[in-house]
This record gives sequence, C-alpha cells and structure tokens, in this order.
Amino acid sequence: MTALSALFSSADILVVDDNPVNVELLMDLLEDEGYSTVEGMTDPLQVEARVHKKRPDLILLDIRMPRISGLELLELLTKQWGEQTPAVIVLTAQIDEATRHQALQLGAQDFLTKPFNHIEVLQRIHNTLQLQRLLSERMKKADLLESLVTERTRELKILSRQDPLTTLPNRHVILETITQLRSEEKELLTFFIALEGLDEMGRLHGYDIMDQALCALSVHVQQLTDLPIRLLGVWSTDKWVVLCESIVSDELAEQIALRLLGVIQAPLNVQQLSVHVRARIGVSGSSAERNAEQMVRMAAVALPAVDSQWQGYDQTLENSLWRKNQLSDALYAAIDNNELHLLYQPKVDVLTGAVRGVEALLRWDNPVFGRVSPAEFIPIAEANCFIVSLGKWVIQQALAAIVRWRAQQAVDDHFTVAVNVASAQLMEPDFAAWLIDTVQQAGLPTHALEVEVTESGLMQDIPLAMRQLHSLAAAGLGIAIDDFGTGYSSLAYLKNLPVSVIKIDRTFVSEMHTNAQDQRLTSTVIDMARHFQFSTVAEGVEEIEQFKLLKMMGCDLIQGFLFAPPLKENIMLQLVSTGFADTPAFTES
Repeated sequence: MTALSALFSSADILVVDDNPVNVELLMDLLEDEGYSTVEGMTDPLQVEARVHKKRPDLILLDIRMPRISGLELLELLTKQWGEQTPAVIVLTAQIDEATRHQALQLGAQDFLTKPFNHIEVLQRIHNTLQLQRLLSERMKKADLLESLVTERTRELKILSRQDPLTTLPNRHVILETITQLRSEEKELLTFFIALEGLDEMGRLHGYDIMDQALCALSVHVQQLTDLPIRLLGVWSTDKWVVLCESIVSDELAEQIALRLLGVIQAPLNVQQLSVHVRARIGVSGSSAERNAEQMVRMAAVALPAVDSQWQGYDQTLENSLWRKNQLSDALYAAIDNNELHLLYQPKVDVLTGAVRGVEALLRWDNPVFGRVSPAEFIPIAEANCFIVSLGKWVIQQALAAIVRWRAQQAVDDHFTVAVNVASAQLMEPDFAAWLIDTVQQAGLPTHALEVEVTESGLMQDIPLAMRQLHSLAAAGLGIAIDDFGTGYSSLAYLKNLPVSVIKIDRTFVSEMHTNAQDQRLTSTVIDMARHFQFSTVAEGVEEIEQFKLLKMMGCDLIQGFLFAPPLKENIMLQLVSTGFADTPAFTES
C-alpha cells in the first residue's frame, strides 16, 4: 500500500456498472490497495437512494447501462446535489467525442477505459480523490471564512450602534428610537446633557480615570428606575441624550432634569478617588412638526450657559443661535470690509482734569445688523478663536493712531493708549515678542502703549501669563489689571505681577456714593494699590458724588460718562487739548 493510498484508505467509493464482473474486479483492486469502504452496484436505479443515505466521496460510473444510462444518472445527481455532487469517474469501453464532452459538461472528473489498466485505474482514482480533498478543504475554509465574516459583521453591526466606551446606544440608535416612539404617537421629553470637567479630570488624574468615571456615571443614570427613561444614549463623548416617555410639561421636565443633575453631579468613587462631573441640560418636547433630529437639536440649542442648570427650548433661543451664527460668519469678514473702528475714552487726572491717556475700544457697524455691541461680538470672537486676529488688528490701529497724534503734536510724550488683551492672546507663546516688535517698528517708545488684562484672563495658564507680562514690563509697556476685584483677586499673585495700574471695576463705583460697603471696598483697593506703588483708574464714573469720593480716597485717574463716553478720534483730541479743569466736577469740588 502506497503512502498516497493510505491517505485516502477511508474514502467512500461506489462502483456502478451493470456488469458484475467489472464491479467485482474494481472492488477487489481497490480493497487490495487498502481502501476499506468500497461498495458495488449493478442496478443504477439504486444509486440515488444510496447517495441520499450516505454521499460517497467518489463514484466509478459506467456510461452504457440498461434502464438508465450513466449520463442520465449523472445529470439527475447534478440537478439534485449541485456543487455537492460526488466526484465521478466515467467507466467506458469506447466513447465518442460527443459523449465525452457531454460527460464533462455534467461534471465528470475523469475517464477509465475498459479493459482496465490496474496502475492507471489506481492513479486516476488517487488523483481524483486528492483533487476532491483539496476542493473539500478549500470549501471548509471558505465556509469557515464566511462564518467568521458573518459573525464579525454581526459584531460590527452591534458596535456601529454602540458607544465604544460605555456600550450605550449611539446617536444612530437615539434617532431611530425617537422615530419609532413618535410613530407610536408616544409623547417624549428629550434631555440633551453636556458633561463638563472631563478634560480637567483626564489631565489631573489620567484619562483612564475619566473613562471609568463615564462608565460609572452611565450605570448610575440607568439605575434611575423611578424615572420614565426609555433610552440613555451617547451623542458624543461628553454629550449624552436621555429620552423619557412622558407628558410634555415644564413641571415634569424640571423634575426629571433636576433629578438627572443630582445623580450626574454626585461624587463618583473611582480607584479610591472621589471625582465630580458637572452638567448642563437642555430639554425639548415632542410635537407633531418635529422629527427625531429636530428634537435632539432643539434640546441642544436649549443648553444653558451655566453649569448645574437646565433650560427648556423656545423659539427665542433658536433666534439667538441664528443671530450668533450669522454674526460669527460676518465677523470674519469685518476687518476686510472696513466695518470695524476704534473709539477712545479719556482717562482724566483727578487733581488737574488733564487727559493723561485713553482706552481704545473696538466697535463694529455691520450693514445688515447695524451697530453690534462688544458684549455680543467679543464672546463670539473668543469662542471662535478669532479674538487673536481681532486683538492684533486693534493693537495695530491703536499704534497707528498714537503715531498720528504725536506727529500732529496733539498729545505729549507721556500720553498713553490702553488696549484690552484677551486671555487667548496671552496664551500665544510669541505674543509678548510680537507686541514689543510691533511697537518698536511703529517708531514709538514702549511706554506709549498700556496693556489691560483681566484677572480671569490670567488664570488659564498663570506661569505663561506671568512670563508674557514680565517680558512686556521689562520692555517698558504698562500693565493694567482690568475689572479688579471681580475675579480671582489674590495678593499672593498680585505681588508677583509686573503691574503698574489697577482699574477699579464699575460694579464698585456705580453705587459707592450711596453704599458704605462699596466705599470701604474701593478705599481699600486704592490704599492697597498705593502701597504697591500702582496707579489707580476708576471705571464707570457717572456722578459728581462718585468723583468727589474717589478724589478724597486718592484715586489717580477717572474714566466714565461723567467726563466723556468712548469718542471718535477728532472729538477726543479736542478734549485732550482743553482738559476738564473747567467742568463742574472740578469747579464745584
């Protein structure tokens, strides 16, 4: 027995020939070679039942037989079994080309010619079995691959509908669920939840802690079984959506929103750490004209600006968002379209009435929206990171103005122009170098420009802000702390800042003539500034009584409507030339 024969010794071989002698001859030959499963048949009509009972690996099939020919039997098997038809070697004493071609068309793999050559018979059988074995292995591999692909497709379909971290339903499922519930005419409240503080948590404790906190948070929300929650899903990593099947009412929306805020903002214990997540929630209710995407979008529009708050959607929010987006688009083109200009508010010497300097204030006149308040467009510029470009434009315009005024001898060498610098500008690593270089290229002494920064603007990155301000101060630029007392006032950092001016916020000045507490606070700030050898500027001065108190306290400069609002250049220069010594504020004091 050859090694090849041993490999196929268990092959199931069926010999079909109406001549018993041929059947016996082939069976003996195969059994002598070591094949253990060989069966012979002389009645071709029994073959079909045998194949149904047990499909053989190989059929040795005679062509010319009574009742049904080998070709007819092969055609019948092929129709019934298709690709699963057993391998067939045709047995024939003599065969014409047409019959041979027909046999091959019906799927016959090979031919054995009578009388049989034993060596040829065994080799052709071996070749056919080996071919079938290879085909079978390939089919098994193909089936396995198809099975794996099917399973992976199923897994991917599941994953395509899940958030990869929390395994919560994703936005596709959220929209699908809303659509389904609305088709069932269910009333829904959609809660769009903005999770705050995640990045800080990741930077402070590691992003693995942040991920675990999100997973724990999802479990806690899902445990709110007393709420009519139909779905908790993830819109994006820090934006979640809760769908509640509920009557649409402000009262129920408030109850659910407050409950969600309470659970989300409760301390989370993660790896022996207690961490917190803050949240804001916008709410929208279902209505006939709102589709799934609109319900989510409206809830997102309703997000309040302040943490720990919730807000329901209404049309005014939509209008506000539309205006904000339109203004944002228009603001990018405002510089090129010459829509921006500067106004200048005088800073008046408390003792002499002379104008010692001005604050440059940005204004925007748009052909569509008209005069747009800085309180509206500055936050838009900050949110869109356009404030850096805008701030550079203001500085360049202010420097160009100082150059003009000095050339006209409209101001003296000590006259200063103050410009506001946003926190985003301070966070630009090369800001100080750029500003110093820009002032010098304008041909101006650096003390002609004063930089106003807010306390909150320093907090984003105190070390970087300190480096920037020290560079500016070392070059001779004045540094003013704007809105002093309203933010993070701290003597610990104030003593280290290269500050030359403290600006007293209008919130302390506006009622100081009627409020003793405001008087004490303002007086304390002025005394402290004097000890630090800072100059003081009081903002928002509108009443003579306020001016008298500030003068008595020792404030250095006054800025406010008592003397002048922000002015166009020509009018401001007229006031610089005359001063305010002859105004009632000075003549009556």
